[in-house]
Amino acid sequence: MPSYTDSEKIAIATKYVLPEKLKAAGISPSVIVIDDNVWPVIVRPLGYDAGIRTLERTIDGVVRKVARMMVEGKTSSFHITTDNMKEFLPQ
Repeated sequence: MPSYTDSEKIAIATKYVLPEKLKAAGISPSVIVIDDNVWPVIVRPLGYDAGIRTLERTIDGVVRKVARMMVEGKTSSFHITTDNMKEFLPQ
């Protein structure tokens, strides 16, 4: 089975995985803005992975942190950049 390229993973993440995870968490897609230069880090958090399972887990972790911060009343919208991405990406 062929592996996905990073650009394919980014397309899958932005068009399918992120909207699915946001819907499951009950969060509007307009709440989270992720800069384009953050996606390569999300796609490869720990190195090369041929599939999208790790990508799904990483995005799920980001959505969970956003949901927790919303419940705690910290803010109602999130802009994830290279400066603050470590705050949102799972460890």
